[in-house]
Amino acid sequence: MMKKLLLSVCFLWYLTAHAQSGQVLTVNQMHKDLAILKAAYKQLHPGVYRYTTPVQLDQYFEEIMHITAQPLPLTQFYISLSQLSVKLHCGHTYVNPYNQKKTIVKQVFADRVMPILFQTINDEFIITHNLSENISLKKGDEIVSINGIGTKKIIDSLLTVSRADGMHGRNKQLDNISISPYFADAKQYALFDIYFPLFFSNPGQDNAYQLIIKPFRGEKKLVKIPAVSKLTRQAIFKQRYLAEYAQPTATFNWFTERCGYLKIEQFSQQGWKSAYKQYLDSTFNVLRTHQASTLIVDIRNNEGGDDEVRNEVLSYLLERPFGYPIKRYYRFLSVRDSLLPYLDTWDESFKKPKTATDYIKNNDGLFYKKNIHPADTIQPKANHFEGQIYLLTAAINSSSSFFMADILQQTKAAVLIGETTGGTKQGINGGQFFFLKLPNTGIEIDIPIVYQAPLMSRTDEGIVPDIKIKTRQKDIATGNDPVLNYIRKRLK
Repeated sequence: MMKKLLLSVCFLWYLTAHAQSGQVLTVNQMHKDLAILKAAYKQLHPGVYRYTTPVQLDQYFEEIMHITAQPLPLTQFYISLSQLSVKLHCGHTYVNPYNQKKTIVKQVFADRVMPILFQTINDEFIITHNLSENISLKKGDEIVSINGIGTKKIIDSLLTVSRADGMHGRNKQLDNISISPYFADAKQYALFDIYFPLFFSNPGQDNAYQLIIKPFRGEKKLVKIPAVSKLTRQAIFKQRYLAEYAQPTATFNWFTERCGYLKIEQFSQQGWKSAYKQYLDSTFNVLRTHQASTLIVDIRNNEGGDDEVRNEVLSYLLERPFGYPIKRYYRFLSVRDSLLPYLDTWDESFKKPKTATDYIKNNDGLFYKKNIHPADTIQPKANHFEGQIYLLTAAINSSSSFFMADILQQTKAAVLIGETTGGTKQGINGGQFFFLKLPNTGIEIDIPIVYQAPLMSRTDEGIVPDIKIKTRQKDIATGNDPVLNYIRKRLK
């Protein structure tokens, strides 16, 4: 009840503050698009009823229909759609900032941002990188409030638009609110940069941030720092933290004389020092030549990416062939003509009707293909690593990186150390997508169309590491990596 009251108050204040600027949508525009979205969820989304009943889904749409029973700014409708998509508890269903039209980006996203990067730890914002001109701000300092708004209120609001898989996903949702070095790149969109100004825009102060800072050691203080453009923030980050800025997709170093350290920022085919297959083959040849006994694989900054790249990495970590036990389900065999005009994707074959006789329908109304082996078998490379492997995990691991952690734990090929991952053992929607372009408001929403499901019933949880180690405020303040320190002691 209190949460609904908080959102209602924020909503009313928002309308008062912003009704004078930006595009205002008519009731007809919004209701037409909501009808299209509801039809798309019900007809296309393989996980629409996994954590939400049909009655609940109808209720969620009734609520947003009530909110949109009067003309609204485009920005408020953007928030409402974001909050609606989060209620499906699917980490791949969201109002994707990377797929919005330029006109939407210009009206909805702030053109100036806060020149500070932070990590959300224990519901607190802890500074990791100071990109402002105020040198008094240090790593490990806590941001207590921003523009007079307490951190708890900010987090409670942003959690309503923060996506995660399953019902257990709060840690992943909190991690989404952080501004990591990945988002210092001007081409990337941090959740905080988008939604903090939408929820808490303060007319007259948008060009500056007033922060209450509690230093790691010291008394609270008020600090005012100018907002900067994303390009300026990127330039400052590059200047002050060049090593982090220039870091490729993957790096390999020696942790000790016989322990290698492979860090993979994302499962992408781009950004490696050479072609990724060549780079991996060369790295594991070096490990074998030097008779390395231990390998650390660090995916703590890796949300996911290309399954092909992930499987290539796994082929060097597994000693035996492994068939990942999943089955792929669809909610539809053919897309209704009424939805086709609004769907975009990178592969037009996703829109083509499937042959009904090739598929079986289960009790949940989902279709899976007959006579298809339900597993992707990964074959070990000849030069795969044969020593002790440590996989370092974090809440961000929620897509391909979640599956990697799951595979290595199931096969006992690695000891997992760090924090529980995002994602859910009950299965993840993804792999193929439709980009739903709502014609009347111009907003785009990502809809996954494949449910990658376990063959056996599993619990709704992420991958719990064998050894749990959580990063604390003190670790950030002192530059300490508690996970690597643990491994260093373990090796001794």
